[in-house]
Amino acid sequence: MAKILLIEDDSSLQKLYQGKLTDEGFKVIVAADGKIGLKLAKSNGFDLIILDIMLPGGLNGFDVLENLKQDGVLNQVPVIVLTNLEGEEKAARAIGVVDYFTKTKVSPGQIVDRIKEVLKIKK
Repeated sequence: MAKILLIEDDSSLQKLYQGKLTDEGFKVIVAADGKIGLKLAKSNGFDLIILDIMLPGGLNGFDVLENLKQDGVLNQVPVIVLTNLEGEEKAARAIGVVDYFTKTKVSPGQIVDRIKEVLKIKK
């Protein structure tokens, strides 16, 4: 069972994605802000991270990405950005994310399909 860290501050989206991913057989841990997400990412051996860019708590998604890159975590764990912030895909990809989705333009099913592709899990 693949272990996914979902760093998302919107509680309704947390529940939606946690439910969908759990139904698909993933173990999901949720962090509601960048600081908690970064701490969890560095200590829990995740197979994939789903990261929002606009986060409370002093660290936004780009801060989290930079910290993960410096720590070497980003080189080992694929990160998919799921955000409402448009126009930042190039910057996120330059840091090393494997994909960048705008929340309003993607369904949970599409995210699950992409996760399965990244983790090489048969659909």
